[in-house]
Amino acid sequence: MIAGLKALHIAGLVCWCAALIGLPLLLHRHGGRRTQRGFAEYRLVTHIGYIAFATPAALVTIAAGTALVLLAGVFEPWLLVKLAAVAGMVLVHVWLGHMIQRSGEERRSDWHGGPLAGLALAVPLMALVLGLVLVKPDAGLLARLVPDQFFAPRAVSP
Repeated sequence: MIAGLKALHIAGLVCWCAALIGLPLLLHRHGGRRTQRGFAEYRLVTHIGYIAFATPAALVTIAAGTALVLLAGVFEPWLLVKLAAVAGMVLVHVWLGHMIQRSGEERRSDWHGGPLAGLALAVPLMALVLGLVLVKPDAGLLARLVPDQFFAPRAVSP
């Protein structure tokens, strides 16, 4: 069961990461659409890409990853940093959805930051997730990067 969840998690992550790379590139090309037909095709591709591909891939990835953590009992310090990077990927995902929605209402020149900023944010987060999963650094290395409060239980005051 764990092997199947890992395969599902990895497949979902690959699809989600592909979407987080492809959608900003599609949005970047938005300004080149001059005809109504070209714009309608662009809107259809970005909307379906986000709603029918990227979002389900993200949900499958997060659900399978959560199940893996609970079933395998992996509660290592590196996992906290990985989850923070995944949360950053979720924020980029939501921001790209916002940009897709705005692309039907505004000119590209009105966008601040541009869709390539999403790509510039997503790629390092993906690399961090991959690096943490492959290396699985020990607590000593992470203790230098993460404050001590994350590694100690919190005292309850009466």
